[in-house]
Amino acid sequence: MQAYFIGINSKYVHTALGVRYVAEYCRMRGYSAHFLEATVNEPILSVLTCITEQIEKYQGDSDHLVLIGLDVHIWNRNFVFDLGNLLRKVMPEALLLLGGPEVMFRPQKALTDASFADFIVCGEGEEVVASFLHSLSEIEKEKLQCINNVRKHFFERRKIKAKKELIPYGLAYIDAAGDVIAPKEPLVLKDLDRLPFPYPDLEQVVAGHKIVYYEASRGCPFHCAYCLSGVSHSVRRRKMALVLADMERFVRAGASLVKFVDRTYNLDESFYLPIMEYLAKADTNATFHFEIKADILSSAVIDFLKTVPKGRFQLEIGVQSTNPQVLQAIGRKDDWKKLRENVSSLLQAGNIHIHMDLIAGLPLEDLKSFARSFDDVFELHPHALQLGFLKVLPGTVMEQSAKQHKMVYMDQPPYEILATKYVSYKEIRFLKILEEVFDATANSGRFSFSLTYLIKNSGGGSAFAFFAMLTEWYRENGKVGLGHNGIETARLLIEFVEEKCQDILSSFRELLRLDVLLHLPNFKPDWLAWRTKINYEKATEFWRNETIVCKYLPDYTFKNWRSLHKKYALEEFLCNPWTREEESVYILVNYEKLCLTRIETSDIIIKSSKDGGTLKTE
Repeated sequence: MQAYFIGINSKYVHTALGVRYVAEYCRMRGYSAHFLEATVNEPILSVLTCITEQIEKYQGDSDHLVLIGLDVHIWNRNFVFDLGNLLRKVMPEALLLLGGPEVMFRPQKALTDASFADFIVCGEGEEVVASFLHSLSEIEKEKLQCINNVRKHFFERRKIKAKKELIPYGLAYIDAAGDVIAPKEPLVLKDLDRLPFPYPDLEQVVAGHKIVYYEASRGCPFHCAYCLSGVSHSVRRRKMALVLADMERFVRAGASLVKFVDRTYNLDESFYLPIMEYLAKADTNATFHFEIKADILSSAVIDFLKTVPKGRFQLEIGVQSTNPQVLQAIGRKDDWKKLRENVSSLLQAGNIHIHMDLIAGLPLEDLKSFARSFDDVFELHPHALQLGFLKVLPGTVMEQSAKQHKMVYMDQPPYEILATKYVSYKEIRFLKILEEVFDATANSGRFSFSLTYLIKNSGGGSAFAFFAMLTEWYRENGKVGLGHNGIETARLLIEFVEEKCQDILSSFRELLRLDVLLHLPNFKPDWLAWRTKINYEKATEFWRNETIVCKYLPDYTFKNWRSLHKKYALEEFLCNPWTREEESVYILVNYEKLCLTRIETSDIIIKSSKDGGTLKTE
């Protein structure tokens, strides 16, 4: 008996945590289990080759039964179904099993849509799959001699004739009468301490610069109408000692990014805070990602988070909407005032990357309400603000109430909203374009000074109003859907201001030049009116005068120009980026720390080396 579990990721850097847990759990129970990962971006025939070659590698010339498990998610459903059909064609005697959120909640439909599949795992799969492998091993060992007999024992055109006790509760299948047999509720693994370490290949994962996913808990106590995580109503946690031991493995291996997939990581302070404290003290350069509910953070946790080494943690905070009626309609209970205070406090500390989410297309949320939510969250200036769109997932409360809210959405993954009773398709379409524009500008992190100035001076102070105006300009000028890089986006912003906001062009150009100098240092177009040549002599004398430079860079020593220009830049601007006043300001850019320092004008003067400092030209 050989089992193979296949995870199809959306990107190379991802890892298939569910598949890994199932494979390692079965292996821990003594069964021959293997896993393989690929991506939806690979040619499907190449993935088929990898799977079949791996099976042949372990199978050899034996006629042992083969079980192939495929994990089905919203991002890979179509790919996996196509792959499953191909596997059925080239390996007709194999048992094919599907699991994952795209099939577990509607097994009857899954068995219809995926005609190649023999079984559906309904819930968390570790125990039920291991139990099934035990049954198959016993059948193979005691009753039958070859694969064909096993197939005949189990199936006749997918109708299972085996004794029901051979199939563990938790698997859906079609019985001999043609009826779908399925559990009433999704299974859960009650004791997470029984889970094995899911990364036997941790060294290869780290060497491949992949994201390490991890769960310290499963389940969610909340009942958001659009989400499946709270279906089980059961939150389970691993023992602290086991979690910390796993964290130590990641640290020793040199993992660069560890993402906790716990749906609401910070439910129980006595559980999550010690883990965070341990990671904050760890000798590592890794970043640890947590999805949290920010309004339930205590003042003690806020104070602790402010002390964490910069870059050690990043937080994902789902806001979805700041409209109380909308939140009530989707089953969320958020204290926006408290959330805003906590996030503002953390952002002021400046040591943690904070990502916040909004969802367009929610019940009761029209465009005006969404704009208010956008402005509310943008005003906090998180490092990233993701504009998501409602997905009406099968099996959710949202699906059940779709008719009530006149929801029009995609029938196939990603089940994204197209229109509702409150927003038209035209408005949703516009927001999709706005999302693209916002990601290229604000979420890129490259244009903070210039965008802040634009919003204040052309959006009436409303961030949404400004980005709506910029989006409309993109649309009218055919700039949508072209995947603009940072350099192209900078050029588009200056074109927009030249056409729409001519009166602020001069100051805007100065601030855009600062953004470009900081984030696109090799981009030196003439239209940004660089003052580098004008100040060449002043800058040269400044850099050679170590006494003055050390006022701003205590560890500075002049070595050579090439090294200096790689680490630093000095430029004059005719608009103060902090006060927005029109004045001459000299700014030093430190690329190692990605920070700015204002240089006193009195220190930017032409002096001979004998007037101060020591000249080094080695």
